[in-house]
Parts: sequence; structure tokens; C-alpha cells
Amino acid sequence: MNRAGIAVAAICVVVVLELIAFGRAREAMLLLAAVPVALALFQLILTLRERQPAEDDHADDIENGPLEMLNRWQARAQMLADRAEGSRADWDRHLRPLLAKEFELSTGMRVAKNRRATEAAGILQFGPELWRWVDPANSALRDETTRAPGRAALDEILRRLQRM
Repeated sequence: MNRAGIAVAAICVVVVLELIAFGRAREAMLLLAAVPVALALFQLILTLRERQPAEDDHADDIENGPLEMLNRWQARAQMLADRAEGSRADWDRHLRPLLAKEFELSTGMRVAKNRRATEAAGILQFGPELWRWVDPANSALRDETTRAPGRAALDEILRRLQRM
């Protein structure tokens, strides 16, 4: 028991003795029965207080906080930019689906609905050289020998997507 528990117990003993001295034995017996329960509750409260971590200690450890989300976004963007320098298979697995989805969202045209219209819009937007790197139908997932177009092409595709 710690100091506070001892102090509470001492106060309860003094109250019980006072009640007995003034001839109120019934109230004293009731208080004696309540003392162990009160001490147990008090000890429980102290134990729970000690287990609870301080809020300031974990202020920066919040999962999915703004800083954590920004760090994840930056790491993902860096990884995707590095894929632009890899093989065509890397580009087709990681970048092409994202670029094609962004193209569909920005134009409002779905490849599944009208393939020819989407291809015409893509060639108009990117030109034939860059469209072949965005076109979802031009995927070669097993081509590990051909190089991806590089960061310059990725930057140009992203710039043209922004203009839409």
C-alpha cells in the first residue's frame, strides 16, 4: 500500500473510533464493513492512473496522423518515380494503371465503353509517343528487357494530365 492508502485507512480508523466513543456502535460497524471496499476502490483507481500513459509522451506517435500520412505519400511517390527508370514490366505493373486511371477520370471517358474514342482522345492529349506509355491496352507485364521511358516522360505525362 502506498502513502495515500495508508492515510485513508488511518482516517477511517479514527472515524470508527470516534463513532464508537460517542456510542454509535451501529454506524461504526457499518463503516468498518465499508472500509475494505473503499480501500479496494481507491487502490484500483491508483493502479489505473499509473497504467494510463501520459498524453504528451505519445503526441507524435499517432497512427495515420498528418505527418505519418505525408511521409507515406512521399515514400510512395518516390517509389513510383523510381519505377520510371526501371524496366517496361515495372512501368506496366506500377505506373501504367495509375496513369490510365487518372486519364479516365480527367476525361470522363471509360476505356471499356468506347476504346476507339478513348484512344483518339489519348493521342490528342499526349501524342502517339507518350500515349503508348499511358494506354492500358499496351501493357507487357513480362517484358523485363525493354527499358521504361524514364522520369522525363513521366514528368511530361503528368504535366499533360494536369492541363486537362
